[in-house]
Amino acid sequence: MADRNLKREIFRKFLRNSRETYVLDSKPFVELPDGRRVFSLVTPPPKSAPARRRVRQIIRDQMVLYQKKVFSNVIPGVARTPHAATLAICYECQCVCEHCSAALIQEEVRQKKSALTLAELLSAIDEVLGLGTTCVIFTGGEPLLHPDLPELIRAVNPDKAICTLFTNGEFLNDKRVGELKAAGIFGVYVSFDSPDSGEHDRNRGRAGLFLKAAEGLKRCQEAGIPTGLSTFVDRSRLQDGSLHRMMELARNLGVLEVFLFDAIPAGRLAEHASCVLTDEEARAVQSFREDYNKKPEFPRVIHQSIFSNISYGCVAEGCPAAMVQFHLRANGDMTPCDFTARSFGNIREKSLKQIWKEMTEHPLYANASARCRLSDAKFRESLYGSDPGK
Repeated sequence: MADRNLKREIFRKFLRNSRETYVLDSKPFVELPDGRRVFSLVTPPPKSAPARRRVRQIIRDQMVLYQKKVFSNVIPGVARTPHAATLAICYECQCVCEHCSAALIQEEVRQKKSALTLAELLSAIDEVLGLGTTCVIFTGGEPLLHPDLPELIRAVNPDKAICTLFTNGEFLNDKRVGELKAAGIFGVYVSFDSPDSGEHDRNRGRAGLFLKAAEGLKRCQEAGIPTGLSTFVDRSRLQDGSLHRMMELARNLGVLEVFLFDAIPAGRLAEHASCVLTDEEARAVQSFREDYNKKPEFPRVIHQSIFSNISYGCVAEGCPAAMVQFHLRANGDMTPCDFTARSFGNIREKSLKQIWKEMTEHPLYANASARCRLSDAKFRESLYGSDPGK
């Protein structure tokens, strides 16, 4: 009876956290082309098998904490399920983006030819699902350049997780979109750096990319694939009004969601710590999101940091790295997130489960953080020492 009452209490807390984070943001759901509703294209639909799986895991994790009398909701290495995993399935890419976070490791993997084989990727997906992950996100490089992408999507058991893709959009031709649809892709995000086509193409080092990306989005929508737009926020975009113009672009493109990432000193930006937003600027981004989510004519705006709150309720918003997600590089290295240069182990040498355990037990990831950890210079120094590309 005591356990049953505790489960009910935890479930009520989970619903309260969800309500406070989503409903108060005025747009609690995104409606999919098939009529289903979701919190985001990176969360499984309510009442689906993956969603029920996620709720069971959250309740289980929270019960462990309650039984250990840890009421702060966080304990090193204990009761953490990685609800989301981003997998860089390849590092081939036709673009040369100024802000690419994968640029340094990308070149290393190319030179050493150390990319995971198809068999290794399929095995990794099995391990990811075994950890309890309910959203598998394919990134790159450019994931559409992986020849076996449909097989990788099919490997994500739809009873356990959804599968979403982040792409630059150039290769979303009729054939590829048909393959994505047939394989069971849940959603596709296309990245835009600027609402201005010329600036976007220059930033990506690829003439004509903006138009091809927009056309690719339209093909996905015509095929019934839910679509989103992803973009990054830095100081200049916050100040010059381009974020507002980006929302106009998103509305015109007909996407369901806009996913905001903070600019992080990683990859080609590793030596540019000035790109990090101040606390005041971070609050401005939050206000931007809240303001646009009150406007029914615009797509939903989401920010990666809210997902820790849904699972743990430990901070209003928080860094999800090693809390509710991890990143797997194309060479098998496992890191807390896509932007973290430090590897905590390689799946060719250790099980993914063991690396997750060691990562979540590390002192730097022992406690929750209300902001992206990499936005803190002291954290970066502790993690990397004097080498930000380490």
